[in-house]
Amino acid sequence: MRVEDALPQLLTCLKEAGQEPCRLVPQLAWEAFGQFMRHPVEAAEDALLYEYGTFSFGGPRRFTLSFCRQFDVDEDGAPALIQLRCEIEYEPTPALEALGTHNYWWSGAAGELPLAAVMDEIERRSEWMLLGAHRPVASSVYQESPC
Repeated sequence: MRVEDALPQLLTCLKEAGQEPCRLVPQLAWEAFGQFMRHPVEAAEDALLYEYGTFSFGGPRRFTLSFCRQFDVDEDGAPALIQLRCEIEYEPTPALEALGTHNYWWSGAAGELPLAAVMDEIERRSEWMLLGAHRPVASSVYQESPC
């Protein structure tokens, strides 16, 4: 897959899992994101970020679960980052806030676990049960260039 084909590929993986960007179910969206991560990308360094926490980025304070695939690319001789994100937002209940914040980066660098092992490790984390007991208030799928 080329980087410019990544967002359509992510949307296809989500659709095949019965997911709509504005109504993501956390576990199903994660499984679809895992399928997306298994599509190799050409001519870019590839990374995964799994994170959650309670934040307010220009909007209401929300507990946010985010899956991000980051590509480090060369655009006209200059390095650039492209991120594809699935974000699921919740009202910040005491139980969700008690999770605190967490992030896990994977880049496939020497010494890191293989991607499949990282995906499995994330799937076994304890927050999934709690997230499944709460109803999201919003979700989105988008591409951005953070730098």
